[in-house]
Amino acid sequence: MSALENQRGAKIVDVAKRSGVSISTVSRVLNQNPKVGAKEREAVLRAASELNYVPNGSARALRSTRSRLVGAIIPTLNHAIYATMADGLETRLAENGVSLIINTSAYDIETEFKQARLLVERGVESIILVGSMHKPETLRMLEEKRVGYVYTYTNDPSEKGAAIGFDNEKAGGTAAQFLSDLGHTRFAMIAGITQDNDRAKGRIDGYLNKLRMLGHDPKNVQIVEAAYDVESGRQAMESLLTAEVRPTAVFCGSDILAAGAVKQCQNNGINVPKDVSVMGFDNLEIAELTTPDLTTLEVPARAMGVHAADYALESLVQRKSMRQRELPIRLIVRGSTSSAPK
Repeated sequence: MSALENQRGAKIVDVAKRSGVSISTVSRVLNQNPKVGAKEREAVLRAASELNYVPNGSARALRSTRSRLVGAIIPTLNHAIYATMADGLETRLAENGVSLIINTSAYDIETEFKQARLLVERGVESIILVGSMHKPETLRMLEEKRVGYVYTYTNDPSEKGAAIGFDNEKAGGTAAQFLSDLGHTRFAMIAGITQDNDRAKGRIDGYLNKLRMLGHDPKNVQIVEAAYDVESGRQAMESLLTAEVRPTAVFCGSDILAAGAVKQCQNNGINVPKDVSVMGFDNLEIAELTTPDLTTLEVPARAMGVHAADYALESLVQRKSMRQRELPIRLIVRGSTSSAPK
């Protein structure tokens, strides 16, 4: 692809020129018309791939009538981490006659890029993303195709996109402050995988920075990264329990990880919270199903979905005043935390 094509985005005419066929033939191939010969079809598909051409479904929809479709790409449908946000998003869109298409990326930004292409081809008017870390190609494609996008689970917008969520560093700092106020001096954290995950990294940074401000040495804080599932939380907790210096306060980057951590403490005969305080994040349903139930930070999941939908439903002019919105988190104190053991 030439520098000019890369800058402005490949058009159907570019595909026609490279494949040596007419624009109408390219259109028939892309619309899966069976009357096109195999040789021409192969040439068109090869040219489209080489040019990274994305059929602009949203543009086609706008030429006739609005598609009334919004897309969302969330990391996973496992557990309920993103279910409440998606429910709030879908409910508000449905109230306004707009349908939601949900795709998942498995926390992989390359997969997310491919899913975004598919959504653009389907003609979505806007796309809801999670976090602020994405492939530059993803954002460039959305901007070239004039598909609006909004980040959730962060309040850090891009130059042209919006962010409706909360401050992950502030959340990590809230956890550190709470555990330090209980008198703990030996801290650890079971965090999510930080690769391509700005939310997990932000919570770690906030936790360590606040502990530093409170007079604790961050070098003594044990950080273990783990996938968001119970078994990974259990294994991460085992590594902390067998460390040379065992922590008395463990902040987990999700309630799923915290549930695994509590389970592993019980497997080792370690009392929660008498021996070790365990704190979660999200305030999922599982937080009240553990024994003891989890102290956690409640994120504004439903509100994020509702406000993201409001952004997607507004006009381009109105969106300019809605580009950034920080929603509050809430500390929920339950039985899994207590004063530091003497």
